[in-house]
Amino acid sequence: MSDLASSRPVPDEPPDPRPGGPSDVSGLFPSAAELFVPAARDPSDLDEYALSPLAEMIADLADLGPPSSGVPGDPARFGPGGQAGPPAAASDDTEPTARTIAALLAAPLTTPAELADAVAWCYDDAALPLLLPLARHPHAAVRRAVAQALPSVLGEAAPEDTVHALIALSADRDEDVRDWACFALGTQLSEVDSLRVRDALVARLDDPHDDTRCEALLGLARRRDLRVLPVLHERLSRDNVFSLEIDAAGALGHASLHTLVRGHLSGWDDDVVARVCAALRLTDPDGVGDDLLDGLSDWFRAGAPHATDEDRYWWSVTLQLLEHAEYRAPEIAEQVHYRLQFAEPATTLMLGSRLSQLAGDHGWPRWRPSC
Repeated sequence: MSDLASSRPVPDEPPDPRPGGPSDVSGLFPSAAELFVPAARDPSDLDEYALSPLAEMIADLADLGPPSSGVPGDPARFGPGGQAGPPAAASDDTEPTARTIAALLAAPLTTPAELADAVAWCYDDAALPLLLPLARHPHAAVRRAVAQALPSVLGEAAPEDTVHALIALSADRDEDVRDWACFALGTQLSEVDSLRVRDALVARLDDPHDDTRCEALLGLARRRDLRVLPVLHERLSRDNVFSLEIDAAGALGHASLHTLVRGHLSGWDDDVVARVCAALRLTDPDGVGDDLLDGLSDWFRAGAPHATDEDRYWWSVTLQLLEHAEYRAPEIAEQVHYRLQFAEPATTLMLGSRLSQLAGDHGWPRWRPSC
């Protein structure tokens, strides 16, 4: 029976201070000035973020919204006796923004837990320059939140600084930080491919933390780095495996893994079964299966994407395959296109589908953006 202990990190766990740290950590939170003083040059440091520009940015963003804003200076934030209360992060129905983060950084009473909670749920691209230096924060809870948030605030910015920060975090002393950083590098930013990123993930293949190790493995497999092939052979030969190891086998798609994946078909929770079946198809030396290709062709003939939910089964299977092995899209698209010849309406639908777009992204010549 396969082990399902490998769970993708989830953001709804309250970020706690690093185990073994002091119970009262509020006095240890550095001020904005302390935080952005350039450190000694080191490959793992983000020392290009100097004090002046960021301090000014924090001051500008934190410069006090309207009276009910919940940022420093808001009278409503003062507790009994007129004493300043703890800085307020975003309310339950409001996502934190760059202004929220700046206000927390500017407030001397902000605790690491408050900052981490706001950072973890921030999706505001404008917050990126505020979050990058926090990759060096002394508290693991904040570093973990930064690793979680960076892919969400990257936006249209060049990825180099974000990747630099995540590579440093992937070697963090805290296992949860490493886990999130490897998930970000390996899966969320899998389109960013360089030897430096790959080597950072390879360095985590022997990590003592299971999820970190598996996220690194999956990230390398998504990049089709053959250094993971012997690792997958060894791990899938065990009696108990992690679901992310099965995902990695599917992402790599090497035929030598097919029999090993087949040996782990049972014992999974319902939500994992589809992923295991996808890995079985992706490693099959005979291809993804005529049943899938025929079913997908019939779906387009039925008028996709307007067919009923019951008719979407093979489309759902296809999407599961492409979740980790998008590079297989041209192969699937070409074979479906062949099955649809002389069926003009279905072919038109197929050529305008997400499948064809993904195939075109990977060099399939039949797709045209105008379809």
